Amino acid sequence: MIRLILLAVFVTGLSACGFRPLYAGAGFDGVVEGQSIEVAEIPGRSGYSLRRQLIQQLAVGLPGVEGPARLTVVLDEGLTRAALLPDGAVSRSFKDARGEYILETSNGPVEGEVSVQVPYTATNTPYTDVSAQIDATERAMTELSRQIVESLRIQAQQNQ
Repeated sequence: MIRLILLAVFVTGLSACGFRPLYAGAGFDGVVEGQSIEVAEIPGRSGYSLRRQLIQQLAVGLPGVEGPARLTVVLDEGLTRAALLPDGAVSRSFKDARGEYILETSNGPVEGEVSVQVPYTATNTPYTDVSAQIDATERAMTELSRQIVESLRIQAQQNQ
């Protein structure tokens, strides 16, 4: 009981001193505090990962985008199996992802399309194949977000 009271006093003291958690500025609405670019929700597990990456990379903003803006991404993904072995097994797979984006700004929309293909080694056991596929998806979403932000920076700078 004494520990609980001490914990409550400690937490109250932290809030009084101006303590703020490291990620306190990131809201669940896709807008980071101090950032004027909102990232719309993208459906699915991969969409969640892509959106999270975009929010992080767009936290610094874009050149030439002063007012509020909204980024909408349509994600399309697939899986390609290749390099069949003599016994019919697959030795190589590719995670394909394509994102069509529209950044709506006060200066007008900026739109485009990017795609990535991430290779990974397939295995004969289902559990390791699923694990490798999840890892490839995460890598694909990281690369896709990087390409989207890079393309947006180039287009935003050209529109200045």
